[in-house]
Amino acid sequence: MPIYEFICRQCQSRFECLTKIGGEKDVICPFCQSTNIFKIFSSFGIGGSSNRLKATTSSGCSTCSTRSCSTCR
Repeated sequence: MPIYEFICRQCQSRFECLTKIGGEKDVICPFCQSTNIFKIFSSFGIGGSSNRLKATTSSGCSTCSTRSCSTCR
């Protein structure tokens, strides 16, 4: 089973979870127990390790760095 990275829409926590492919709907935030989460692509998850990839994924999306766009919320 792969490890995926998630962000909780309820408490904004970022966490990793070992889950089967397609099992994202069963993931619960370990901090607030919310099921309102979404999977993000980390630089490890997409197979890259360049600084460019880390910079674009560190905020949760590739369109902003302030976590204020609609993708980050």
